Amino acid sequence: MSSYLIIEPKTKEDWDAYYQLRYEVLRKPWNQPAVSTKDEAEERSIHILMRDENGIAVAAGRLQINNGSEGQVRSMSVHEKFRGKGLGSKVLRYIENKAKEKNLSRITLDSRSTAVHFYEKHGYCVVADSYLLFGKIQHFRMEKNLFGGSI
Repeated sequence: MSSYLIIEPKTKEDWDAYYQLRYEVLRKPWNQPAVSTKDEAEERSIHILMRDENGIAVAAGRLQINNGSEGQVRSMSVHEKFRGKGLGSKVLRYIENKAKEKNLSRITLDSRSTAVHFYEKHGYCVVADSYLLFGKIQHFRMEKNLFGGSI
């Protein structure tokens, strides 16, 4: 059985692996440049990297702090060879726990249409259409209240 370690990147090696995974999963398949992997909210985010027992970066995500009560899940990525093993769920739970530690009451996200079901399984609800990424990938705005109650 494989073991996985979730960390918040600290070293240059961690950061390089983190951004490379985000690029490989979220930008490269759409022929986008590596520079498009980063955005203006990187500094106000908590970054999450999961490595396997061999140190390979297998999953990533980030919690962007939007304000004192709301966080946003961004850049969720699971390496193609490691999908279907529950790694995305583990990263998402880690992000949600970090949001609770920060006393955030709500999390939003913009889900690709192919991932809506994944987030629904974790208690998120679609609240609106969001945007069309690269003119091809439909996104939906989703939300979850972290401490109960309806959206």
